Amino acid sequence: MTDFDDDSRLNAEEMSLNIGTTGLTAAAFDYFGLKDVLRGAIGKVGSHVVLDNPELVQALVMQVLSVPYQSLYGTSEFFQDKPIAALLGVKHVELEDLNRVNLARCLDEIYNFGPERLFLRCAKQVAIKLGAHIEECHLDSTSFHYDGQTREEEGVDLILDKGYSRDGHPELNQVNHLQICDAFTKIPFFFKSVSGHVHDKTSFRNLLIDDISFIKKEFQDLRYFVGDSALCTEPIVNIASGQDFFIVTRLPDSYVLSKECFEYAKEHKDEFTPVEPDVPDSPKALWCPDCKIGGQSFKRLLVQSELLSDKKKHTLRKQAEKELESAAKQIEKLRTQPCKCKPDAEDKLKKIISKLRFCTVSDVKYEDIMGFKGKGRPKKDAAKEVIAVAVSAKIEINDSKVEQAVKEGSYFVVCTNDMKRKWTQKDLLGIYKRQSVVERNWKCFKERKIMVSALYLKTPHRISALMWIFSLAMLIYTATEYLIRQRMKYSKLTIPSPDHKQQQEKPTLMRLYQYISNSNISLYLCPDSGIVKLLNLRTSLSNIFIAMGDEWNQYYTRGLYHRTYLG
Repeated sequence: MTDFDDDSRLNAEEMSLNIGTTGLTAAAFDYFGLKDVLRGAIGKVGSHVVLDNPELVQALVMQVLSVPYQSLYGTSEFFQDKPIAALLGVKHVELEDLNRVNLARCLDEIYNFGPERLFLRCAKQVAIKLGAHIEECHLDSTSFHYDGQTREEEGVDLILDKGYSRDGHPELNQVNHLQICDAFTKIPFFFKSVSGHVHDKTSFRNLLIDDISFIKKEFQDLRYFVGDSALCTEPIVNIASGQDFFIVTRLPDSYVLSKECFEYAKEHKDEFTPVEPDVPDSPKALWCPDCKIGGQSFKRLLVQSELLSDKKKHTLRKQAEKELESAAKQIEKLRTQPCKCKPDAEDKLKKIISKLRFCTVSDVKYEDIMGFKGKGRPKKDAAKEVIAVAVSAKIEINDSKVEQAVKEGSYFVVCTNDMKRKWTQKDLLGIYKRQSVVERNWKCFKERKIMVSALYLKTPHRISALMWIFSLAMLIYTATEYLIRQRMKYSKLTIPSPDHKQQQEKPTLMRLYQYISNSNISLYLCPDSGIVKLLNLRTSLSNIFIAMGDEWNQYYTRGLYHRTYLG
């Protein structure tokens, strides 16, 4: 059964196939030469197999990057209304060639070769094609939940088990996903899947020990390794010093080195200066004395963010109200359930007060509860004595404490061990803030229904391979977006905003995907008459495809489809 032998969707005389965004993904594989890279690593399994592993990988990535969102289940069904032969460049492909057995075998080949090593090859190829010289990279992690049993597999380090969940499913097993991205093109160029229970500090350290030499071999211009506070540990700093690159990170607020900066700010509060004097609402910052981490010298920049202050104000006020409610109940209990003696009452009240961050206790009164000791009826001449002590007190939120906490909460410390560079506040803060490129990439894909349980997967090694598919899709997504934005800017092209009230010169690729999907670009074929038509291709989109070049434009012109199906 060829890709248009299915009578349920086509008849013998005419055919209608949907192209949508799959043409962009197919073009990306051609333009970046990814199938050649893959063919050298995970090529054809045997002569009986119609689709090589590179084509199977391309099919899965096209499915991942489709809009509306697709689950990686029923791949052959997804391609039922697509011109699959033209997209994959294989004339005699059948939908059955995308069955579970072949896809599972492909995942096995990916794992056997080494997902990290294979991804590094693909990323290197894409970086070369983009002309990217990667000097500054950003490391971060996220988690994906797995709706299945905890599993261990002999010879596989990845364990699917409970851990900190970044996507709101702590009750399910997790897979942690580490990713390193270029700061400027935003392309990910390294990834690693680790067990759900592994802490970032451990996984970051292990990555530097096990993988950084391979990364630097491929990306020799790499100088700065940027990450959040999990990167700021003595072992990681010491490893970095031996790998000839610098760290830019944030000091955890709980560190003594951070608290030193907070205290320093009290004495030098008039020395804060705007990071960007010409920008309204620019955050202010203050250089603090240098410090030592793991025997290395670090520069410290204390940053005060008004935006962070507003968020902290709301959060800390809620925390103060919660603390007030809890402490008031505990003090009331000291009144309704009196202590045996005053020292006990004082000790219990002291413990309550010691845990307060935002509230103040005042007007403390100890009331002696008089009565008779012992059991039974008291003697006729017995005198009452103190048998318990009740405590009453006034408790309220201390606004000054909340305000101080808000002020301190709006501070954060950025540091680096590059002591020779003449840093400006803007340069150092700018490098750290570009850490958001990793989160931005994940944000697009976290919305998708690509759960690791969705591809009939139970074994950790296949899930590791699936995460490679996911990462490759992200690489293609970010590289395509970077390239399209460049070409649109050069050719002065735009597409409309979703409400069509303005033109977007620099759209996200997700917006372009939506625009293409809503346009319903389709292919009309009539083999008997030799007619090939491309329908619903808007001029604005056609201009973009032309600006992208022949590798891209061919999937949105009739020539390729005429050659494939009628030639």
